[in-house]
Amino acid sequence: MPRRGAGRAALLALCLGAPCGAGAVADTLLAFTLPRAATTSAGVYDRQGRLVRTLWRAEPMGAGPQQLRWDGRDDRGQPVAAQEHEVLLIHHRIGYVWEGVIGNRSARYTGAGVHKAFQPPTSIALAAGRGWYTVGYNEMQPGLHGFDPAAPGEAVRPLRSTDPFAAFTMVAVDDARLYWSNGGGLSKTSFVGAFELRSAQPLIFRAGQALCLNRRPASPRCYEDQDYPSVIDVETAAPDAPTGLAVQRNGRVLAVAHGGRGQVRLFDKFGGARIGEIALTLAPRALNQLAMTPGGDLWVVSGRSLLRYTDLDRTRRLVARIDGLERPLAIAADPRDDGALWVADGAPSRQLKRYGGDGQLTATLGAAGGHDGDPAVRTDKLCFALRPDQEQTALAVSEQGDVWVVDTCNNRVLRLRDAGPAASDADVPIAYLPAFYAATADHGDPRRVFANFLEFDVDAARPLEPGRSGVLVRNWLAGLPAALADERARNGGFGGFTSVETLANGRTYGIVAARGRQVVVELPASGPLRVVRMLATPAPGMTPRVLYENGELGHALTGSARQTVLRLPLRGFDAAGDPVWSDEPEALAAVPLRPGTPYHRGAFSGMPPRFPLTGSGRVVFFDPAVQGNEGFHLGAAARGGQDWLWLASPSGALDGKGSFQTKAVDGSVHYGGNAVWTAGRHIVYGYHGEFHRDLDNGRIGQANQFMHFDDSGLFIGQFGRRTTRSSGPADEGVAGNAFAPTLLRAGPRLYLLHNDESAHGGLHRWRIDGWDDVQELRGRGPVGGTIVLR
Repeated sequence: MPRRGAGRAALLALCLGAPCGAGAVADTLLAFTLPRAATTSAGVYDRQGRLVRTLWRAEPMGAGPQQLRWDGRDDRGQPVAAQEHEVLLIHHRIGYVWEGVIGNRSARYTGAGVHKAFQPPTSIALAAGRGWYTVGYNEMQPGLHGFDPAAPGEAVRPLRSTDPFAAFTMVAVDDARLYWSNGGGLSKTSFVGAFELRSAQPLIFRAGQALCLNRRPASPRCYEDQDYPSVIDVETAAPDAPTGLAVQRNGRVLAVAHGGRGQVRLFDKFGGARIGEIALTLAPRALNQLAMTPGGDLWVVSGRSLLRYTDLDRTRRLVARIDGLERPLAIAADPRDDGALWVADGAPSRQLKRYGGDGQLTATLGAAGGHDGDPAVRTDKLCFALRPDQEQTALAVSEQGDVWVVDTCNNRVLRLRDAGPAASDADVPIAYLPAFYAATADHGDPRRVFANFLEFDVDAARPLEPGRSGVLVRNWLAGLPAALADERARNGGFGGFTSVETLANGRTYGIVAARGRQVVVELPASGPLRVVRMLATPAPGMTPRVLYENGELGHALTGSARQTVLRLPLRGFDAAGDPVWSDEPEALAAVPLRPGTPYHRGAFSGMPPRFPLTGSGRVVFFDPAVQGNEGFHLGAAARGGQDWLWLASPSGALDGKGSFQTKAVDGSVHYGGNAVWTAGRHIVYGYHGEFHRDLDNGRIGQANQFMHFDDSGLFIGQFGRRTTRSSGPADEGVAGNAFAPTLLRAGPRLYLLHNDESAHGGLHRWRIDGWDDVQELRGRGPVGGTIVLR
């Protein structure tokens, strides 16, 4: 009984059916003794080593003698040739453990207390011993979040704010009420609403209006989450959305800025009646442009100046002005001092500045220039970039003088003090990763884990721990070369690294997609990213390149009859230490494009398609498409081979046995699989299954499944949790659009890491226990006889 240890690899594949009973062709008796209770899978192979029949997949069996029968047919139900065949049975006790997420500072990984959202925080307010922040459009999750400033790692969401048609963009609080602005969301309509904090019910403005953002089909009834009994300041055009929100704590004025119209509108905060306006120059796309002093005066950001108005509900007089700022982004009044104002000054300053009642600068927080050209992350280096062409942040000041600021492109909220930031965990009370679709890890240095352009240092030898799940060490957006600056240059969405590997020369390289091109970059030990090589635009039929663990650049080329996997071998390094690849690619394998075979059909899968090699030299193919293939979705060819060695993961309903759900059984599914990885002889692929239907309960959601196969083509296991099952706000293992997985070997451990659309606000890590103890029984014999497996 040969034993497979650490060199064995895990594959995601599907086997067909359960153990065979007596058949009508030529039954073959299979006899073996299982040395332990285990999960088993088995298959039949011909003389050329090709898998002709998957007998069963991931069936539990007890220890002791076993006898089963094979009916002599292949996977298509046809009789096999009357010749000697080999039967392989693998057995294991593999378990899949969801450890938590990286990049989230919440005090827990599951439950309602997890900070998470589709976007970073857009506004923040402190009052009455409570903190509040908004997150804009949030994919049917709450748009309004709360926390206790004394224990900010626990999120609180007591107010109803789950309308997918609205975007909760700004928040302002007095001691009794919370005011919020809707910036449009899926609807173009914007407005201002309010909650009574004591009752957690919407405030009914006497001068407000009822508003329905979305009605039920063919019905006058409004969807409950889109039904607002009383709102004010309603606008129906997107450019007219609010850009500032502030409320007098003791007075009656609520101020709403509209940058697109150059107006600050003043309302009675109790009844909602409009009582006046201020006309001035405002930024049309900004947020948090207003702040109310403890005495009830209004500060406004106007161009590069800060203007203070008094007597708001009467004559509205301009009484102070602060000039000389670089790019004022957001402001907050100091509750301890009626004359003091804090401002977040954007690039090139990237600092927080406090001005006194005389208009003089009294304090500055943050290093001048912020990150500037240095990716190293510190709490005194601020980054306000939301996108390459837009900065955005938010400020709030506590009664104790702490300044809370949204460190936007580092995806965190900092708590700083007048005397400067202290070097402690308390400086980063809130951090989570918004929806992100690019994630990877460095196989040459498994401590290095990446989400978009953010790099985390994660101890791969220890389990993850809430609040301490990795340390943010670099933000590679800092000093980003101009060739990489496009709409993806942000820490969210598809921006960032598709692969990162430390190579034999000890230097680290990765691939970034920018301006329609793939770019090889170096991640130096110090300083910003460095462009190494612009890769050519793929020719017709050619997939994008992948940087593999050994430094090779690979892709596939699909012709009229075959799909060929090609690699550019790494020849060495030039005088500058940069990689030098061969000019001529090596063909690893070429497979025929037969119906039902798993060649890559070009379907969207999130990341560039991968064609990895297993430890035994098998080239893996994966078809993530939900249309056009009702056969198998995973397969392999021998290195140098010209035909399929095995086919696995058949089309069919998700069954826990590695089947691949297509539109043939589920007309609602949009996207199916994503990326396939190998580690030794293990193969794992992801099936995110967006809008798939759970055929057991009829619900639609995210599949979030990972299929694990052996490189013999036999199925090992399946893990992940579907959102269509009963779940809470942040349930163990739940994720959305998790189509950037990475299989990572770290010493004696094997992990699967993947991105998340915002179900947990971090990069997930699964531990695959028992991966190095997959054992096998083999036996040869003629069809119709007895094959003894040993």
